Amino acid sequence: MRPFDLLQPATVDEAVALLAQHGEDARLLGGGAMLTILLRQRLVAPRYLINVADIPGLNAISSDHNTLRLGAASTLRAIERSDTIRARCPVLAEALRSVGNIRVRNVATIGGHLAHADVHLDLPPVLCALGASVVVLGRHGDRHFSLDELFVGYYETCLAPTEMIAAVDVPTPPPGLQGVYLKYCSLSPNDWPTVGVAAFLRADGERIAEARIVVGSVSPRPLRLTEAEDLLRGERLNSGAVAEVARRYGRAADPLPDIRGSEDYKRRVTEVYVRRAVEAAATRAGLA
Repeated sequence: MRPFDLLQPATVDEAVALLAQHGEDARLLGGGAMLTILLRQRLVAPRYLINVADIPGLNAISSDHNTLRLGAASTLRAIERSDTIRARCPVLAEALRSVGNIRVRNVATIGGHLAHADVHLDLPPVLCALGASVVVLGRHGDRHFSLDELFVGYYETCLAPTEMIAAVDVPTPPPGLQGVYLKYCSLSPNDWPTVGVAAFLRADGERIAEARIVVGSVSPRPLRLTEAEDLLRGERLNSGAVAEVARRYGRAADPLPDIRGSEDYKRRVTEVYVRRAVEAAATRAGLA
């Protein structure tokens, strides 16, 4: 690694001030699960690391009737083990259990997970489907972004160099919304997903009142096709409609070829896993 200075702010305001002072010469340090790898590979070489992991309150997990708030320094393991998360967002807790391994989840933070903006991350599809947003602080005050707005492209967010994610807000799912997160790893169970699919359905009698489907790892940002979801809304579950939705996601996928598979292979896997995820969500919603 290249040498750097480690700065230890005691408050969020101090962290924001340090970001404003040092700008692109600084990086925020939470758990460091990915940042340490980037530092060792010299893909980033900041002069300053601003440690936010020990700022009081930044790792808090709280809730009210409408929203779950995850402090940016909350570790993935802490969120996974939260009784509130398990009770009110069980699919998020399930997805967290599939992220990497327990060593990673014990140090990785939700703020760093999202700010890294790797297309292969597990949580963005689930959080996007749940309508999550981020609270962002900077020298000009606070801003709120949906996750759709936060992710711009490969390893790219809309955050300015002087801004930091302070919290993630997850709306309490409406009654009856049931979902799953399914992923396929072509190399090993602990590897990045070749494709990850979050699917949520809400039933109104025997018909689908609401459908949310978000796919990760196969496009520059989480892939959601509202026109495909519309094929399911107001309809009874049938294999033909589900297959057409899956085909549309497969065609819309724009994956990068790598050791996990070719473009055509990943598109085919996307189609298969969208179909499986929708069917599994339908079972949980009492539609199948």
